[in-house]
Amino acid sequence: MPGETMNPATAVHWGRFVQAAFDQYVSDPGQANPSSIKNMPAGYTLVRTIQKSDLPGSGQARVFCGFVATGGDPKTAVVALRGNATYTEWYEELRWDLVPFTQVSGGGKVAQGFLDIYNTLGTMTPGQQESTPQPGALAADLAQAAADGLDPGALPMVVCGHSIGSALATLLVADVTVNAALKPQAWTFASPKVGDAAFAARYGGLSTVSWRIYNQVDVVPYFPVDTADNYQPVTAGYAINSLGTAKWTLGCAHALNTYLHVLSPATVPLNPACS
Repeated sequence: MPGETMNPATAVHWGRFVQAAFDQYVSDPGQANPSSIKNMPAGYTLVRTIQKSDLPGSGQARVFCGFVATGGDPKTAVVALRGNATYTEWYEELRWDLVPFTQVSGGGKVAQGFLDIYNTLGTMTPGQQESTPQPGALAADLAQAAADGLDPGALPMVVCGHSIGSALATLLVADVTVNAALKPQAWTFASPKVGDAAFAARYGGLSTVSWRIYNQVDVVPYFPVDTADNYQPVTAGYAINSLGTAKWTLGCAHALNTYLHVLSPATVPLNPACS
């Protein structure tokens, strides 16, 4: 972004929340509403968990896909959305028909798979037994969760994600920025292209900090691909390259751990499987 510099240490800080969301799901896939988040950075309080349904309309159970936490100095609301962990979730990235993003006026078109999942997102507080998605209400719901009794306009918000979580984070940032009092930052890792040129332009015109971090040897940020080149990435991305640092496989090039290690090798050990 013109006039701004991406801080790798800041990226790693927010990336740790996304890694915590992924670790939480992998440790207990059947728990949609955990009472605490494994490996969540210290100094933050869990205020909501986030659920989704895969393959909307198919009767799929609700699954944990992220959380909202508040803390830090200055106090910040962090929304973290995990990356893919199942074949079903990977399948969602292959549903590439462009459909209108109606949550935002002039929002262009986005991938149907991403939007279908986005429309199932709902939140839970500790002790709730179910999460009912309310399409069109997510932005207001998260703004209320983030505020935690404070003036929503005065509380910074960061939305971060990896892989399909990055696509959902991009939609969420656009939705919240237009439809709530918050002006969230976006920090995404390995995001696929989310929508068409109209969506990318609308997103780029929003008043927010947004960093799309991608590994040049990771295939996911280059998808979806269509013959008419309709899909366009949002923002000017920040490129990293894991060649020479991590073993090249599809999984290692795409792994969030690889991204964070390349950004800060001194503080994030590389997964031995990718060394």
